[in-house]
Amino acid sequence: LGTLLTIVVSLIAGWPLPLLPIQILWVNLVGDGIMGTPLALEQKEKDLLEQKWQRSDRKLIDLPAVRRLTLMGLIMTIGTLFVFGLYFNDDMAKALTLSFTTMAVFQWFNAWNCRSETKSIFSSHLWSNKTIIFATLFVFCLQLLAVYTPIMQSILHTVPLSVADWVLVFATGSSILIAEEIRKFISRRRKSS
Repeated sequence: LGTLLTIVVSLIAGWPLPLLPIQILWVNLVGDGIMGTPLALEQKEKDLLEQKWQRSDRKLIDLPAVRRLTLMGLIMTIGTLFVFGLYFNDDMAKALTLSFTTMAVFQWFNAWNCRSETKSIFSSHLWSNKTIIFATLFVFCLQLLAVYTPIMQSILHTVPLSVADWVLVFATGSSILIAEEIRKFISRRRKSS
């Protein structure tokens, strides 16, 4: 949804595309594919069977899930277009690299968000799934290759980023983590009251 909204909003605004098709493919295959796999190895929550279940006919995608998807998609769209908008008038190659890398980082943080629907990633189970830690380091290394190696630069239309650019990318990408932590906190408070 984040990628789709980013493309749609940029077209409506009359901006150039902030993500190229090959970059979208990279984000989906490398980011989602590699980061999604460790989620299958996530330990079950200890109080899973003690939770009160509302009904047995709960849909796979219900209203709360749609709200979460929409919130995450909007954050990805706003963040990606923000970093793209900083540079596309002056340096299109850098703008594309920044938006591409920001979308990738959003996906990494969002995979960490998906470890639990209600628990904070900073809770005691942070290190319980070492596979997601290794997957995050692996996709980060792949993104470095995508940005800094000449062959990948020619395929993905990227240029080298500075340390300041990476700070911008990670600060923007982490906004999805912050937003989801706030949502989880509110959700826990509502359930406890």
